[in-house]
Amino acid sequence: MSDSLDSAPAVIFIPDMNGFTGYISNTDIKITKRVIPALLEEIINANELNFTMAEIQGDAILFYRIGEPPAPNELVAQSKKIFLAFSKKLEELSLEYPEAPISLPDSLGIKIVAHFGKIGLTKIKGFVKMIGPDVIIAHRLLKNSTQADEYLLVTEQYASRFSEEELEKVFAFGELQHGQDEYPHIGTVKYRYASLKPLFSRSV
Repeated sequence: MSDSLDSAPAVIFIPDMNGFTGYISNTDIKITKRVIPALLEEIINANELNFTMAEIQGDAILFYRIGEPPAPNELVAQSKKIFLAFSKKLEELSLEYPEAPISLPDSLGIKIVAHFGKIGLTKIKGFVKMIGPDVIIAHRLLKNSTQADEYLLVTEQYASRFSEEELEKVFAFGELQHGQDEYPHIGTVKYRYASLKPLFSRSV
C-alpha cells in the first residue's frame, strides 16, 4: 500500500493500557522498561485481522485496516484474543518480577476502542502517520465516561453497519451498554461498550 493516501474508509482499532501512568510512576524503571515492551509485543503478536500498526503512543497501539470493517464476530474474537493474551502475560510477568511494589494484574488492564470512518495517510520523516477527523475521534474516545475498567468500545459509526440482533448475539459475553460523550470541536460521539472481564472464565 502507498505511504500516501488522501482519504479511504477504514477501521481504526486502538488497544490501550489502563493504569499505565500510575504503574510507571510507582515502579522502578529497570522493571518497567522490560514489562511494558513485553505487554505491547503481546498485543501486536495477537493481531489476527491483518491490521496495520500506525504507531505506538506510550501505552496505546494505533492500528488501522483500509476497506470495509470486520464483522462484529471477527472484531470481538480479535478483542478476546488480545485481552486474554494480555491477561496471561500480566500473570507471567508478575511471577517474573515479584519484587515490584504493586501487583501487575491489580495495576494494569486493557481497553479497546474501534471506530469506522475515513483516514488519510501521510509520510513524515520516513514514518507513515494516520490523519483525519476520524483518527481524532478514535483517539479522544480513549478518555470517556464508561464505568468499566476493561472493555471493548465500538462507535455508532461502526455499529450502525450491522443489525441489532447480530450485535447483541456477538456481545453475549458481556451486556452491551450504550454511551455517549461530548468532545470540544467534535461534538457528541455515541458508542456501545461491553466489559471484557467476563472473559476471564471463558476460553478464546
